[in-house]
Amino acid sequence: MVKFVLFLATMALGFTAKAHVSLETPSAAAGSYYKAVVRVPHGCDGTATTGIQITIPKGFITPKPMPKAGWSIEMDQNAQGQVTEVRFVGGKLEDAFYDEFAFRGKVAATAGTTLYFKVLQTCEKGQINWADIPAAGQDEHELQAPAASLKVTAPTANP
Repeated sequence: MVKFVLFLATMALGFTAKAHVSLETPSAAAGSYYKAVVRVPHGCDGTATTGIQITIPKGFITPKPMPKAGWSIEMDQNAQGQVTEVRFVGGKLEDAFYDEFAFRGKVAATAGTTLYFKVLQTCEKGQINWADIPAAGQDEHELQAPAASLKVTAPTANP
């Protein structure tokens, strides 16, 4: 029994260490409206998450965050009035739990490109900057802290 419990504990620790911030749906058609659901699988070194800051990439426009109970939403805009950053702050997501942070916008990028949403996860003790972008030909799973990626596909024809 003890060996089984140790095995489960080892598996849980291994999974947590490799888990990273990601998008629930990793692809969207060019020109479509897309609900981005950023999945946060853990805190920082055992401490609770208290803030999520998402940098909106060029090619994704008019993001509107979905209200989240217990969290406040802040947004930054550039000189042209385009939202460049969405922040969920003031809440608390314990390290042992998983949660999602959502916003909706339009995919304005062309098919065949990948949009990277950099996510700064702030915790009670420390931060994780999920901002690594793979070099050409590199697998994003090789990165230490990969940004959440959205592959832009060709629009589907309407019948």
